[in-house]
Amino acid sequence: MTANPQYPGRDQLDTANARFRRAISRLHREAGRHDPKLMPTVERIVREAADTLGRLAADAEAAESTSQRHQTDLKAQEDKLRATLRPAARRGDERAVSILARLDARTARRPGPAPDDAA
Repeated sequence: MTANPQYPGRDQLDTANARFRRAISRLHREAGRHDPKLMPTVERIVREAADTLGRLAADAEAAESTSQRHQTDLKAQEDKLRATLRPAARRGDERAVSILARLDARTARRPGPAPDDAA
C-alpha cells in the first residue's frame, strides 16, 4: 500500500479488471484448445476493451492537465523554453522563430492570462 490514499472506485476497478482478464484468459484458452471459431470473438472483445480504456485514459489525462499545479509547471517550462529560444530568434534562426510561434499559438488556445513576452 502506498502513502497516497486510493482514489474513489479503485476497488471496483481492480475487481472488474481482474474479472475481465480471467474471463478473456478462459475464453482464449477455450478457443485455442477446443473451438478456434471463438478466436475472432476474443480479438473483438480485447480490441473493444483496449479502445475503451484508451479513450478513458485520454479523458483522465485531459482532466489532469487542467490542474493548477500542472498549469503552473507547464507555464514555467514554456517560460524557460521561450527564454532559451529568444536569443536565437533575434539572430534570425528560423527554427527558433517557428517554435516560438507554435508556443504562442498553443498558449493563445489555452484559457488563462497571456504569456509575459517582456524579455
